[in-house]
Amino acid sequence: MNPRSLNESVYWISQASLKQSQTANPFPKKADVAVIGSGYTGMVAAIQLRKAGSDVCVLEKDNLGQGASSRNGGMVLTGLSIGLRKILNKFGRERLGRYYQESVLSIDRVEELVKEGDIDCDFNRCGHLEAAYKPSHYNGLCEEQEFLGRELNHETRLISPDDQQEEIDSQFYCGALLDPLSAGIQPAKYMSGLIRLANQIGVRLFDRTEARSISRHGNSFALTTSQGELRADTIVIASNGYTSGVTPWHRRRVVPVESFMIATEPLASNLRQTLIPKGRMIFDTKRFLYYFRMSPEGDRLLFGARPKHPGKSVAGKAEDMRREMVSVFPQLKAVGIEYAWGGNVGFTSNYLPLVGGGDGIYYALGYCGHGIAMASYFGFELAGMIRGKPSDSIFLENQPSSIPFYHGYPWFLPLVHQWFRFLDRLN
Repeated sequence: MNPRSLNESVYWISQASLKQSQTANPFPKKADVAVIGSGYTGMVAAIQLRKAGSDVCVLEKDNLGQGASSRNGGMVLTGLSIGLRKILNKFGRERLGRYYQESVLSIDRVEELVKEGDIDCDFNRCGHLEAAYKPSHYNGLCEEQEFLGRELNHETRLISPDDQQEEIDSQFYCGALLDPLSAGIQPAKYMSGLIRLANQIGVRLFDRTEARSISRHGNSFALTTSQGELRADTIVIASNGYTSGVTPWHRRRVVPVESFMIATEPLASNLRQTLIPKGRMIFDTKRFLYYFRMSPEGDRLLFGARPKHPGKSVAGKAEDMRREMVSVFPQLKAVGIEYAWGGNVGFTSNYLPLVGGGDGIYYALGYCGHGIAMASYFGFELAGMIRGKPSDSIFLENQPSSIPFYHGYPWFLPLVHQWFRFLDRLN
């Protein structure tokens, strides 16, 4: 890889326009609802509230939609980050079913938004593969398939090691489990479409507008920002992996974890057709998992993981990621990397989203790597709650505890990373 040819920018954003702010307009003094964060959660909630007649302002401390919502792998997945057996053992069958049902419903919500808003974002129900890193992991996938069918009536298909060439041109894995309900999307185009919809219906959007403090004044709030004070009856916290000290209660419950991606240069036609011939979204069974896919156009491989050395430069991380990509696809050894970028994923202590609200402040964040579907879904749920429609989401019953000695700087992540690497090395 020649560092001089590397674009240290987001491949997705290079194809989408996110610059639809109204910052040049006078900053308002009052709104019905102030939304902190312009990702999927905040934008979907703002759209639904505006449709219902509320005056809504969305505040973003950076550029609109340029956090995790336009930096992720574009995978719209069933399930949750936490293992389903753990949910069964902790909460029982009834709650397991509700958790899983909502994960599937969340994909439907994304599809509805795309169709209703006529958003050109390459949404495709292509399915996902969970690839077995070791032979013992394939045995675990066999058990997972049986569990999904028995407990959740959810059909999946095992891809044996002998047959996996039909799905992925790699000997790195030992079989896989195919879930046909998952989808792929161009995340920045989806984000751009949501911003366009919000603009069209009169949501007021302000980028480069940092929320600095929130104070209650009777039945409303005074929100101090870098552009001045905004009074609002309701506040929505939708900052996920970019949550700041302005909401310390949320910050102590959501940990930003860096994820990093690379995009190859355009591939030769033989590689385009053979690497992932059916266009699946793919992730593996390691704790430090790899996730990868073809671009929607089918001409590049996009490959992601947590960086092994977070302190390195973008070029250094890209070189590390390239080596990991080549370990999966040796045939890409001579292929160059054109784009490299990173972003924050929001994790909670129990690997379940943090959702709730009342008394004027509502929130949804901490999606643990399942943000496209779940963030969109909870944008709908928050809007309903604010309008007085009770939500029956099982996730409202989940309130992750604060993390001891954590106030925004995740000092413990290097220790966690070392432990996960050790576990991945075990047979």
